[in-house]
Amino acid sequence: MPRTEDSLTAKQAEVTAQQGQGAAVDPVEMAIPEPLVSVPVRNESPAQAIARCVTLSAANPVLLLLPQDPRRRRAMVLAVDNDVYVASSKELGQAVQGGALASDAFYLPKGVPVPVTARAALWAACTTTAAASRISLLVEKDDE
Repeated sequence: MPRTEDSLTAKQAEVTAQQGQGAAVDPVEMAIPEPLVSVPVRNESPAQAIARCVTLSAANPVLLLLPQDPRRRRAMVLAVDNDVYVASSKELGQAVQGGALASDAFYLPKGVPVPVTARAALWAACTTTAAASRISLLVEKDDE
């Protein structure tokens, strides 16, 4: 039955020790490393918060939802009354407005909050003009 002492590493250590060369393995490489220094990180709240509501209607079926903002850290978008589309440009919003199918815009169902971490401009387009479509926004911004 094989034993631990018969392993290749043990045998090499035994042969090296017999030849008077010291240990076969460098003790520095086999030593347990010291724990890494931890860096404290502070989770700082955003400096500003902006709450607003965008209302889409038959008169305004496409509106700017979020302007381009390099200081925006995060935004929460919630369609309140009806499903809406979120597009990356006004032209794309105009192309998908009022339709049931769109491949060039994000479909946002009502009642589903979506966090937005991008800093680019976003446009909202209505899926129906039968009733007004409110979209609630809560934007968090840094002051620098």
